[in-house]
Amino acid sequence: MAQHYTSCLLNGRTAGEVGAGSIAEVLREDSAESVFHILNRLFLSIDFQGFPVRDEASVRAYVQVYIAGAGLNPKIEHHNAHGRSDLEVGVGDRHWVFEFKVVRKGESKEEKLRAWVEQMTSKHYGEQQSGPELKKVVLVYSIEERQFVKLHELVPQP
Repeated sequence: MAQHYTSCLLNGRTAGEVGAGSIAEVLREDSAESVFHILNRLFLSIDFQGFPVRDEASVRAYVQVYIAGAGLNPKIEHHNAHGRSDLEVGVGDRHWVFEFKVVRKGESKEEKLRAWVEQMTSKHYGEQQSGPELKKVVLVYSIEERQFVKLHELVPQP
């Protein structure tokens, strides 16, 4: 079903046809920067007339559909004792924790990024997971530019 929804978002095309390719492979083997680029290829191809990105919820939902369409099991608003992360997904020996933030015209991308990096750290998102490599990423999406404009990967403290 998620593959069908992805096709609808992309006006009848597949993620591969728009250059977004296999998100599962990127999450399993590549860097946060690679995830940033593959998500931008996806979002730049979304039919914005039919499926406008208006807020953080729509960003999160579109990423969720894309990841689920790749056969993975994303968890939305995943709770821990301190709060809840936007999206978490395990693939291979990695556990990814994503926070998505949206900026509108006139808002500071840097301030939005800084605030949410602090939140992700203070709320200990993903730290309840044991075993796999933990990848914590904050992505800032610009409504005006229709793409992700900022990325920050939190490096785990030893």
